[in-house]
Amino acid sequence: MCFFFNYKDAEGAYACVSSYTYVQQTHNAFQGGTTVNNITLGVHLIVKDEADLLPHCLASVAGADEIVMIDTGSTDESIAIAEAFGARVFQREWTDDFAAARNEGLVHASTNWILILDADECLQTPLTELRSLLENTQAQAFTINIDNWVGERPEDKVKHSAVRLFRNGQGYQYSGRIHEGIDTSILSKHNLSAIEHSQLEIIHFGYLPEIMTRKDKINRNRHLLHLALTEYPDDPFHSYNLAVNFCQDGRLLEAETLLRQGLHHVVLEASYRPTMIRDLCKIYHAQGKMNAIDPLLMIELERYGDYPDLHFLLGQSLESQGLLERARLAYQHAESIPEHEVLNGKYVCEQGMSTFRPLYRMGLISQRLGLLEDAARLFHRALQHHSLYTPALQGIAAAFQRLAVPDEEIATLLIQLVPPTTSISRSAIIESLYEINAYETIATLSRDIFPLELDTAYRIISSLIITGKLEDAGTAIGQMTSLASQDHLGLEHQKQWYTLWAICQWERYGEFKKDLLNHISGELRSGLEYIERSQRQQVACPVEIEVDHIYSSFLSDLIGQSVKLHQLTLSHTLVDLFPAYRSEFATALYKEGNWQAAGEEFIVLVRDKIADASVLFYIGEMIFDKGHYSEASEWFQQALEQEPEHESARIGLSLCYLQQAKLSMEDALQSLKDAHAHGPLQEDIGAIRKSITLLNRTPWHTQWSFRQNEKRSSL
Repeated sequence: MCFFFNYKDAEGAYACVSSYTYVQQTHNAFQGGTTVNNITLGVHLIVKDEADLLPHCLASVAGADEIVMIDTGSTDESIAIAEAFGARVFQREWTDDFAAARNEGLVHASTNWILILDADECLQTPLTELRSLLENTQAQAFTINIDNWVGERPEDKVKHSAVRLFRNGQGYQYSGRIHEGIDTSILSKHNLSAIEHSQLEIIHFGYLPEIMTRKDKINRNRHLLHLALTEYPDDPFHSYNLAVNFCQDGRLLEAETLLRQGLHHVVLEASYRPTMIRDLCKIYHAQGKMNAIDPLLMIELERYGDYPDLHFLLGQSLESQGLLERARLAYQHAESIPEHEVLNGKYVCEQGMSTFRPLYRMGLISQRLGLLEDAARLFHRALQHHSLYTPALQGIAAAFQRLAVPDEEIATLLIQLVPPTTSISRSAIIESLYEINAYETIATLSRDIFPLELDTAYRIISSLIITGKLEDAGTAIGQMTSLASQDHLGLEHQKQWYTLWAICQWERYGEFKKDLLNHISGELRSGLEYIERSQRQQVACPVEIEVDHIYSSFLSDLIGQSVKLHQLTLSHTLVDLFPAYRSEFATALYKEGNWQAAGEEFIVLVRDKIADASVLFYIGEMIFDKGHYSEASEWFQQALEQEPEHESARIGLSLCYLQQAKLSMEDALQSLKDAHAHGPLQEDIGAIRKSITLLNRTPWHTQWSFRQNEKRSSL
């Protein structure tokens, strides 16, 4: 997700509003502002149909001297809710202009300080602390840290700061049709030192995907940005925000084009310029354009060396290219930046970019280099900063598993690291054990400590099924569906649980029992009945059945889940009924580590001349791993002929050629009786070995867990 940082100075140039900037200023240059002993605080909002979020917002500022709400056409209960909280509500027609609506609120303000909130925000800092900040201050305004929640996990947050608290009665006015700000107005009257950075905090929920979708914010903002660019076509700030909008909508190429153009026009002092660099690098990374990231960041880190996100992005780029030692250095740079500097509001920062995120990536690098104890230490350090960071929990679990620590002892360790006292912590432990295939351990965990919950039930039930405890799985599904019927939040999970039970029933009985079909409805019941009808049809007339497109994704998901659960009877039935799914079945088997069964399916696909590029690549990979490089190269070549952009096949093919060259040169070296110990031939062999090592460090090869690799070694 891309994020804007909204700030303009009085001349139209852009400057960074931060404590770093302020200490560079001569404070006696600012003479405005007086000490106000009788401090009054007003909270101002613009609202339209925000009844679901407004109570939380207004409750966070209970005790404010005044609430002024500009309503731009609500048809829900927003006005009644606001009035119940004591707000003064003024209705105004929406004119596609946020600044105009903000300024309407200023007209009605009667307090001497104003705090700006949106309905999808709440004030995290107690009002008493905010009032204390305003006592005896000479400042005209304060920036506030805004914690943007962008996902479900605790770490899914992006932080930035903006001017949200300022003096009333000074003639300040908002400007900007969208991403409006009052900064320009303040700085037209005062020096930069008039705006101070604070440690006040606002939580913003508006970037959560479900809210973005429900409020249709992307389309609304794009409309306003096009209007703004019509008025000010040369304004790089609006162009940048349009790029952000495209990024949020998944239109990465358009976003990339705008950002690249914008960097040629925006001044170096622009406060949002480092965020442009960040967003452009994230877009490059998403598109696999690593060769564009490195030269850009090598230059920009000279300007923004204290921006941890840029160091982290450089590390990601280098890591993906197999340059692990250099990547580790980049992550170390990110981790070396003190956290208090990250929180000073200077940059837009993803949470943990100077703490648990780089430590986790360094742990992965150590793990890939075989330094398992070092990896475990780094994962542990990451968890000390964020104990619920699931990737680090999974990392430390995987490291100890590779160190031959039994799964039950790993579970004990995770419980020590993350006491299972909340549903979030229990979910993190179960998820980590599931990722390392510790199914038996999950199945035997105490239900007193790990009860069935919405966030853990799927993995617990799946573990029961995988370990053959089908009756226990059925009992657990019954418990959860009963619980879900009493809680509307659990209804979406019922389909998952019933799908698990459908797979079990087919495994045990070769059919779906009426007790299951009578309990389910909608898409799941329709899909299961379609399978049974198709089977009866094939028995009556044994010909290939053409798949009804309505059930295409349903059948694909069902095959994948049955493979994951190691319950293959249903998958085989579906592939026999619908041969078009054989490729998906084979791929699922391969990724799950069932190489023998996958190989048998691959043979059928090749024989019938319907193997796609992915299947051809996997065959090449299997042969490569056996050391048959000449034969493997033929399969990689076929994959590339079908899909020229298949990067993993390209790397596999390159490795085949390098391995063959190395073997040939080593044979030649053996035949030279009088070869020098450090001659040109040895140097060439050394260079090829380095290239092989580098390419093998890139993520080209399918990855399996330690337990899956153990099973592979035994074949």
